[in-house]
Amino acid sequence: MELQLIRNATVKLQFGGVTFLIDPYLGGKYSQPSLAGRSKNPTVDLPCSIKEILEGVDYIIVSHLHPDHFDDEAQHNLSRQAPIFCQPQDLDALMSSGFGNVRAIDRDLDIEGVSITRTDCQHGSGEILPLMGVASGFVFRHLEEKTLYWCGDTVWYDGVQDVIDRHKPEVVVCHAGGNAFAHSYNVFGPAFSGDSESLVMDAGQVLMLCDYATQAQVLATHIGALDHDSLTREELRNRTITQVERGQLLIPGDGQKMIF
Repeated sequence: MELQLIRNATVKLQFGGVTFLIDPYLGGKYSQPSLAGRSKNPTVDLPCSIKEILEGVDYIIVSHLHPDHFDDEAQHNLSRQAPIFCQPQDLDALMSSGFGNVRAIDRDLDIEGVSITRTDCQHGSGEILPLMGVASGFVFRHLEEKTLYWCGDTVWYDGVQDVIDRHKPEVVVCHAGGNAFAHSYNVFGPAFSGDSESLVMDAGQVLMLCDYATQAQVLATHIGALDHDSLTREELRNRTITQVERGQLLIPGDGQKMIF
């Protein structure tokens, strides 16, 4: 497989002869509102042109509809007949947006020899969790590829452990920016009354993932593009230096391509 980190959670994946674009977040730098009062989002430009990102893509996968995973610029640039896979909760919304070739992955899907299993996520903890809605991860399998687990927007919890136990992935992509909301810059209104815990994995949870999935190559993404990130790539690297130095954990930069 070849996996290219585009930016944030956006990944271009060549797997079993099929090219997937996962969670296209294509807006220009500072094109979206702030989430933490520090800066507009995204905080960095795309590493290459949208034309280059979309070139050769066979299928789009949308894990959930948060605007840092599927934004207006992506909707503007995608054909209304682009084949899109999504979680069942988002099917109606995508079709109402004018996309006519959308298919929900209830649990398992086989497409051109690639087996995709949708997995559950816990997008935060505590008071913030019901406000974050439902998100999904995906396991990719092919006879001639290593098994890939793209965790999606989730913290480390027993559901992630269950996926690792069941599928025994050799490559795991986790979202590792920590990301949190503060009551001092409240984007939710009265429904949110305090500072949130991490919405996705932080450095400590990445360490737990590495310690649990000892057989896997772990990639840390969803970091370095949003103003509510709670750590930087450098901070993550410093806190996971043992895993980085022994080669288990990779922290790719935007645009970087990796082959497994």
